[in-house]
Amino acid sequence: MTTALRFICGLLGGLLLAAPAWAAPGDVLGRLDTDRAAYGPGAPVHFTTTLRQARPGTQLVVSYYHLAKKLSQQTVAVTGTAARWTWQPPKADYQGYLVRVEVRAGQQLLDEATTAVDVSSDWKQFPRYGFLSKFGKLSGAEMDGVMQQLNRYHLNGLQFYDWGDTHHRSLAGTPAQPAAEWRDLANRPSYFATVQGYISRAHQHGMKAMFYNLLYGAYPNTPGVKPEWGLYRDSLHQKRYAFDGFPASWEAPGLDMEDPGNPEWRNYLSQGVNDVYAAKGLDFDGWHIDQVGDPGKLYTYAGQRTDPSKAFGTFVTEAKKSQPTRPLVMNAVNQWGQEQIAKAPVDFLYAELWTDNEQYSSLGQAIRYNESLAPGKRTVLAAYINRDKSKQPGQFNPASVLMADAVIFAFGGAHIELGEHMLDTEYFPNGKLQLTPELQRQVQAYYDFAVAYENLLRGPDRTFTPVTIGGDAALATWPPQLGRVAALGTTAESRRIVHLLNFADAKTLEWRDNQSRQPVPTVRRNVAVQLAAPTKITKAWVASPDVAQGAPQELPFTQKNGQVTLTVPALHYWTMLVLE
Repeated sequence: MTTALRFICGLLGGLLLAAPAWAAPGDVLGRLDTDRAAYGPGAPVHFTTTLRQARPGTQLVVSYYHLAKKLSQQTVAVTGTAARWTWQPPKADYQGYLVRVEVRAGQQLLDEATTAVDVSSDWKQFPRYGFLSKFGKLSGAEMDGVMQQLNRYHLNGLQFYDWGDTHHRSLAGTPAQPAAEWRDLANRPSYFATVQGYISRAHQHGMKAMFYNLLYGAYPNTPGVKPEWGLYRDSLHQKRYAFDGFPASWEAPGLDMEDPGNPEWRNYLSQGVNDVYAAKGLDFDGWHIDQVGDPGKLYTYAGQRTDPSKAFGTFVTEAKKSQPTRPLVMNAVNQWGQEQIAKAPVDFLYAELWTDNEQYSSLGQAIRYNESLAPGKRTVLAAYINRDKSKQPGQFNPASVLMADAVIFAFGGAHIELGEHMLDTEYFPNGKLQLTPELQRQVQAYYDFAVAYENLLRGPDRTFTPVTIGGDAALATWPPQLGRVAALGTTAESRRIVHLLNFADAKTLEWRDNQSRQPVPTVRRNVAVQLAAPTKITKAWVASPDVAQGAPQELPFTQKNGQVTLTVPALHYWTMLVLE
């Protein structure tokens, strides 16, 4: 953000950032990294940072926060252009922390940056899912570069998209002797050493490595795959149900869809899955199970009408029984089959949103619906921003990206979007749209924010609550409206939270924003807010990924006649207001 968007911040009572100036970002500091995306309780956190040039007499002042409370502070020496240090977080499980690093020369503040730390023993509570999709011949340095950036986003799980040989048999070679090289569906060369190298690096950073595969796809005319296992468009098994139309250069013209309700097909595919797990030198953690959405009317080989989604729950349950220690995730394409998947042993719910789910309100509806199906299971959404632009090289529209993330994160969800590039289409290797350096920095700030405040955004006791809001004329309750600021109410950890989402300048309420019409919103300053508050409020504070790099700022307020009145200093895309 520009210097003009920064709050004047400092230390207030040793607890909250509240008043003099933040340095312009990036003037002195280069990278600020942790060694892992998530940490087990009791594990130390190792930090590294670099300065753009050596500055004699500089030191780092590092402050650690949980929500609005400053836990501790330490001073770190800088040697040349680098500094390394270690922090021991509290031992409590499932906690997020904000880390503020100031570069100082005596009392002069030269620069500052923030990052975040997630202490969680299991990724399921706060899943942050990314992807990998290019497994050609890569050097160790190339893989290190990709993984360093994904770690900087704190991604704790990666989907290895189209990593395998064929959909009916992912592993090339045998478990005892996997092939060194193979061609994927798109006829791209893939290398065992690259897949293995990425898995190893994922584990070093505390990330799950999930191999991707459909639950019912097979190359046409595959020996050993029986016609009786297939799905058909007619009752006389004359027309196969196929996902086809692939480019002529690909290995297969399409994929025949097999019946996930057929026990013989499930057994066949399970053998291939077990081969992946048993492959020497590979160490995948689990399986990301995919499908291609509602196909309409289908039949079994015997001519009976069938709905494949009705078998999803059984399929996932059997996969778990076969490999009980392996995590499972399954895509519900446009929520098709989610009711069955939610009851099955998946680690969290995953939904790829399409037609009829393209409003910002749809993002919240999907997350809330999924939580109603499986209380306690969090949701990851696949939602491809600016998709219609993805056929030609270009850049993402910043407002499209950040507004979608703001809504998803405010509702307690996650957005699968980050890998070797940002996702712009359902074919993950496509990477024609690029992040500008500024947008990449902003996205990084959003992921820091999502981790630092995960206990309020996604904690187990977080509930949605109605909110009645007044004050600024633009304020209105969720769902969003053009020309208004949408207020979303939640409670968590005995705190009342109001998320302010700025649609005041919006040109569309569709998150995909295919024409990139969404403008960067004007920063709204000194937003008057009045809320019903029948119980006594002891503290009010705000935090935003758009302001002061996510640091908390305490607010003065008045409470009278069951109303609390305060002023939010700034609102760009998203500000979180917290009442204690």
